[in-house]
Amino acid sequence: MSDEKKPFTVSDRRHFTVEGETRSDAPEERPEAEPPPQPEATQAPPAGQPRVDFASFIVSMGAQAGALLEGIPEVEGGEAQPDLEGARAIISVIEMLRDKTEGRRTPDETRVLEAILYDLRMGYVARARADKA
Repeated sequence: MSDEKKPFTVSDRRHFTVEGETRSDAPEERPEAEPPPQPEATQAPPAGQPRVDFASFIVSMGAQAGALLEGIPEVEGGEAQPDLEGARAIISVIEMLRDKTEGRRTPDETRVLEAILYDLRMGYVARARADKA
């Protein structure tokens, strides 16, 4: 079996011996390619694109839930029917985001988040009571 030509070779690329000494025949370290620079969070977006950050995302989610609470007419000129289940689902997602980001939000983000949750919860309760009456 040792006379056969092997289709591959094994190269020891470890830099240290079993005793922990640096090997003299160790391959040179190749510098790893640097990752591309990441855009800074405070960097302004390119012209024509809206700025997307945590607070604007929460405001967007709140607007969607608010639209569902107000209702969307099924037919043009028809009566708007609120979607309480859809609004409740979005409120739950915002609550989950609040819990998952606890301790990592700025004071402004926390203020926006809590204000939107308060408004949505009050709107939900008012709409749910109005529908039962």
